[in-house]
Amino acid sequence: MSYQTIVDELRTRLAPLGFDLVAPLQVGWYNAQVEQAYRLPDFGRSTSLAVIIANTRALWPRFLTAMVEQPARLRVDDPLDTYTSEEIAGVIADLEIAADVRFAYEDPPRRIAIQRLAHAAGLAYLSPTHLCIHETYGPWIGLRAGVTFNVPGPETPVELASPCSCANNCKQALESAVVGSDWRDWLRVRESCPVGQEHRFCDEQIEYHYSKDRRLLRRAVAAHKQQPGSA
Repeated sequence: MSYQTIVDELRTRLAPLGFDLVAPLQVGWYNAQVEQAYRLPDFGRSTSLAVIIANTRALWPRFLTAMVEQPARLRVDDPLDTYTSEEIAGVIADLEIAADVRFAYEDPPRRIAIQRLAHAAGLAYLSPTHLCIHETYGPWIGLRAGVTFNVPGPETPVELASPCSCANNCKQALESAVVGSDWRDWLRVRESCPVGQEHRFCDEQIEYHYSKDRRLLRRAVAAHKQQPGSA
């Protein structure tokens, strides 16, 4: 199976689950940029296929629908991370190709520098504030997983142009966030980027991502359940 076929299959299968951004690269392009502890397995060759899996705001309604359909998922320690790992791992397993998947939330020794992976794949530009800026969606994306496959990857890397042409408002927001104590300080860093503001996450999605407030999630699921076609 070619790398392009794998990428196409991932895009087709993951998008309905809310993971609507997939970008390929050679694993060596990423591994050369990070310390050993953060490297992805390469199946014995630096040219092996790696992909980064991410999402736009499209994830939130799909995630809420899954919580409505399977209420037991609300009782796990982190419903969103669990949904992410179960659904992505299931899609990869169905491909029946030797692969290794690492999720953004994992601790060492499986942790990866997922922002650098996004940049190396040409998915989103790693900005001075360490946010990855997509050319269309700006900072309103979630980076979920890095996967390597035992097949050759693409031959040519994607060269990203810097989207950072504003007056460094993001740096000022970052300086405030570093000394702040509220998650809204970090939200202001994201909001300071002018790229992709029309693709901003909804308020409840933003607050849950930052706070992990289980009460908020239950309210969101209950409201979603009342919408036509939610289950």
